[in-house]
Amino acid sequence: MSQKRYKAIDKRLITEGSQLDFDLFLSNDTKTSMSLFLQSDTAVDGNAKVKLREIETLYISSEEEELYNAYVSRHLQSIAKSTDIPTEQKARLVYEKAAEAIDSMFKNPESLENVKNVQPVVNNFIEIILHDNSAVESLMKITAHDYYTHTHSINVSIYTLSLGSFLGISGKDLEVLGMAAILHDLGKSKIDYEVINKNGKLTDEEFNHMKGHPAFGHEIALKLGITDERILSGIRHHHEKVEGGGYPDNLKGDQISQFARIIGTCDVFDALSTKRSYKDPMSSFESLLLMKQQMKGHLDMSMVDAFIKMLRKQVEGKE
Repeated sequence: MSQKRYKAIDKRLITEGSQLDFDLFLSNDTKTSMSLFLQSDTAVDGNAKVKLREIETLYISSEEEELYNAYVSRHLQSIAKSTDIPTEQKARLVYEKAAEAIDSMFKNPESLENVKNVQPVVNNFIEIILHDNSAVESLMKITAHDYYTHTHSINVSIYTLSLGSFLGISGKDLEVLGMAAILHDLGKSKIDYEVINKNGKLTDEEFNHMKGHPAFGHEIALKLGITDERILSGIRHHHEKVEGGGYPDNLKGDQISQFARIIGTCDVFDALSTKRSYKDPMSSFESLLLMKQQMKGHLDMSMVDAFIKMLRKQVEGKE
């Protein structure tokens, strides 16, 4: 019979008041054997949390790793609120779980269940951003990687929630803004994979195909029963331009909703500051400079200025 294997976990992720559906173990002094600390079906009470403070490392059976991961996902909002866990670790954990939910959504975007699973992702980001001054910087460190459609959607939602909060949007309105941002590229699920991931400039024909994604996303959202005009406009109009000439509806100025203008600004920033198959990423400074100098007829400059102030506030808050 094979020997049971164990995996060390972060004890801070075990939240008080939660119900375990896996066993927790401690190692003995010589680290050669394990003893049961809390059994499956046990509630984590205050006494258990006190004991946990004295324990160096906590373990689970490798066989129960899936149960543990599901537990972390269920309790992610409590983890996001925790003051015991370093911001960067919370940010990475929430980002990883968000990537799983968004990946599932893009694989089957017309599944209402998959879209519903995205709402907790938004709420977790809101928890971190609103309750931790260094959260945006920590999340930005994680976002500075290669560009993929699903990670781009997460990045844009992080920037959008941060900017929305800075602009005074709060409560349910902020949740709606976050949902609009995370769903903004839903229509890319209808674009050919080869076009989205092309290593180089798109042909005119390919670009025209790509320009269909806001309308495709809007159509999918309607099929899913999404009726909030703020979400629908964020999906459909994030590529409109303040002086006209954008797509799909050639809107201009105040015809473009506030949510779409916020998302449009954050969408461009992430596209410039992440690595693509055909270009290296720009720094945040280079990205914002280009946006200020070359995109006056495209982006709402009041949103760009607010974005810069929001990032500056993050830096000043850290000093």
